[in-house]
Amino acid sequence: MTGVPLDLRPYQPSDAEALTDLLHRSYAGLAERGLNFTAATQDVELTRWRAAAGPTWVLADGIAPVATLTLSLPPATFLQGLTSEAATPGRAWLNQMAVDPAHRGRGHARRLRDAALAHAAAHGVTAIGVDTAEPADDLLALYRGWGFEERDVIRWPGKTYDSVVLVREVAAG
Repeated sequence: MTGVPLDLRPYQPSDAEALTDLLHRSYAGLAERGLNFTAATQDVELTRWRAAAGPTWVLADGIAPVATLTLSLPPATFLQGLTSEAATPGRAWLNQMAVDPAHRGRGHARRLRDAALAHAAAHGVTAIGVDTAEPADDLLALYRGWGFEERDVIRWPGKTYDSVVLVREVAAG
């Protein structure tokens, strides 16, 4: 980090390669634990496709992204088929949250979450969901600390783990 405050900005298509690298670095530790998160190995085209699912924010140190988050609004149709929590009207979903391991513990994920909550409130969203691997205790603790509550357990096709579905209300904007 250069000491310059990080710039919070919208995703741009030119970010796709750098975001893919960021996702791989951010999810590598989870992959080493045997959790085959898509973000650990996804290609650039999948990054582009997932970033197009809704507003995607990038925290950048100069031009280098150090954190990212996508808010799917509405949640993906396939996810809606896995859990009724994603199919509930007025619901959005957090996806692809990543913070570079060298930049963790500085509030970057919280800053991205706040941007997503503000956007959601401004667009009439009443609740936000997220899902993460059941064995990822650190991520579950983070989401619980942010006010998310467990609502369901699902199994994404091809995954080595069950995912916990968590939801939190969004204050009216």
